[in-house]
Amino acid sequence: MGRWTLGHSRKVEANVNTRAEQADSGAPPGPGSDLTPRRLYDSHFPFVWRNLRRLGVPDVLLEDAAQDVFLVVHRRWSSFDAGWSSVQTWLFGILMRVARNHRRSLRRRGAWLVASTDDMAASTRTVASDAAGPADLVARREAAALLDRLLEGLDDDKRAVLVLVDVEQLSVPQAAEALGVNLNTAYWRLRAARKLIEKALARIRAAENRGSRQGSERP
Repeated sequence: MGRWTLGHSRKVEANVNTRAEQADSGAPPGPGSDLTPRRLYDSHFPFVWRNLRRLGVPDVLLEDAAQDVFLVVHRRWSSFDAGWSSVQTWLFGILMRVARNHRRSLRRRGAWLVASTDDMAASTRTVASDAAGPADLVARREAAALLDRLLEGLDDDKRAVLVLVDVEQLSVPQAAEALGVNLNTAYWRLRAARKLIEKALARIRAAENRGSRQGSERP
């Protein structure tokens, strides 16, 4: 699994700064706010990176996708009002559209990009914490791989609301705001997504149990 690294952040930052030099950064996002595009970038790059992955952007396209997200942030900065919308919901709305565009691009450009994803992932793995022991790191990687596997079984709408509420711990009203849907629709999608995840987990556990039984029965 490809994790964001400081190297990725600096590379995307350099590209964004180069392409946004002539862009109008717009007015501050709200009265009394000290938020700037730069501060948003510094504080939310990991949020953007991991959620692009969760929305189906393969590792080989993550740098391009993250760069596109922050270029949109520069272009649309004057439209962001911190008194009306949270940073995370506003950003998620942007990255969701960027993720969709990159998945479409992937289908057009061919399967070779998917084949190269494994090589990219192997070169970008980093540990989550220097203090974590080997068992913790293995458990985290296995959990992240399982999450990716489960999310792949959901359509875009259900995947997005599940990521926002159950992974990023936003409220359902915040998720509805980020996705541009009414509250009832967000609740319905979340319930449907959770049911699908539960069924997928049950199938995985059943398969693991069968494998364990077969292994114990061998002489």
